[in-house]
Parts: sequence; C-alpha cells; structure tokens
Amino acid sequence: MKRCFFLLLLALAFALPARADERPSAPPAAKADARPAAPASPLTPDERFAKAIEQFTKGGSDYDGAGYGEAVFQLREIAAAGAWSHGALHNLGNAEWKVSRPGYAVLAWERARTLNPFDRNTIANLHFARVKAQLVEPDRRWYEQYSEWLPPAAWLLGAGVSLWGGIILLCLPRLLVWRRAGWHQGVAALLLATFLLAVPALLGLWSRSNLGVVLEDETRLRLTPTRDGEELGKLAAGEVARVEDTRGSYLYVRAENDRAGWVDQRDFAKVWP
Repeated sequence: MKRCFFLLLLALAFALPARADERPSAPPAAKADARPAAPASPLTPDERFAKAIEQFTKGGSDYDGAGYGEAVFQLREIAAAGAWSHGALHNLGNAEWKVSRPGYAVLAWERARTLNPFDRNTIANLHFARVKAQLVEPDRRWYEQYSEWLPPAAWLLGAGVSLWGGIILLCLPRLLVWRRAGWHQGVAALLLATFLLAVPALLGLWSRSNLGVVLEDETRLRLTPTRDGEELGKLAAGEVARVEDTRGSYLYVRAENDRAGWVDQRDFAKVWP
C-alpha cells in the first residue's frame, strides 16, 4: 500500500511541470504583427499636380530628364481619373514635349485649348509645335471656329437658359392668367435671339467631337481596316484629322490635303474622348 502511494506521488511530481509548460509559444499580438501592411492611400489630384510641377521643375536640372517622365506620369493619372483641368492638360503637353512625344503634347494642348480658348500660352505652344514639326495648321469649318470663341460649357449653358427662359416668358403669363407686360415679349425675344446665335456654335461643338490627333510618327494610312491592308501613305505625329467611320479597332480618318484612310486606334486619339 505504501509502495503504491509513493508511486502515485512520483507520477504527479513529473506530470505537474509538463502541464505548466503547455502554454502558447507566442502571444496573440505576435500573430497580429504578421498581417500585411495596409496599402498606402492614393494621391489626390491636387497632390499629383503639385508633385508633377515639382518633378517638371526638377527635370530641367536632371542629366537624364527623369523628372519630366515622372511629371508625365502624374499628370496622365489626373487625366485618367477624369479630373480634367486646363492647367493639368497644359502642363501635360509641356511635359510630353520635353520627353519627345509631340503627338501626345499636341493632343494635351488641344484639349487644354478646348477648356480655355483664351489662354495665349496654350495657343502659342500649339503654333510652336506645328512650326517645329512642320505640320500644317488644321483648317476648321466656320461654325467650328465660331464655337471656339467660348468654352463648351458656356455655349451649352447659354443656349439652355436662353431657350427655356424665352419659352417661359412667352407661355407663363397666359398659363397663370397674368396681364402680359411689354417687357415680357421684349426679354423673350432677346433670349430667343441669343439661342439662335448659339445654334451654329452647338453645331460646331458636335462637329469638333470628331476631331483627333495622330499620336505616333509615321502612322500608316491603310486602304482597308486590316493589318495587312495596302498602305496609302503616312501621317506625322501631331497631325489633326477628322474621324468619319469606325470599324473594329480601326478608324477611317481624313487629314489635310484630303488624305484619307484607315488607322489603328492605338495610333490616334480624339480630342474629346
């Protein structure tokens, strides 16, 4: 009996340390540290623009011009996010020109000029680029030139306000049984005349939506919308052409001097995408 009691005590003595060692090898906090770090929040358009201007300024002092490439990247990200502004597009054109991409530079400047047709710097840059690359100044129709007098938003807002304002002044007094005053008809006539003046501009805006810019140098004009189509000629980077038809991944464009043919969409971009 004593021998059994002694063996039981000996077994308990060896069992207790073993149980005390059965604790977790690492605290829960160590497992939390093993999770991947959260991704950095993307830059806002204002932060990207500030960084692009900083890199563009730095690019002039870099031996390899790496700052210009970074400025192009940041400004393209702003445009891709839909945050179009005249300043971002104008500076994008400047940066694209610095990295020897004249087609993309002309495209950015044309878009900037669409948003703000009064900026002389953008107009001067376009003129300089075309003279430098020996490009022909695009010939626009009279109503397209007329539509360039004001930004598109101004034409659309003015046409909408003048049309509906004139209709309201003509119809509302009769509907509400008001006594029609002389100024009602005078103001309504003035608003409707303003709308008629805006109609050619609206036509010009619609027509300009088919204009685009050749992006790559020596872009091939093809007879058929296929990769093996017969070559009719070549377009230089920065040339402006008008899209007349679309088939698959090819566009039928007409450039100056009535040069027309099919081009790959990758080599061409509309000013208003």
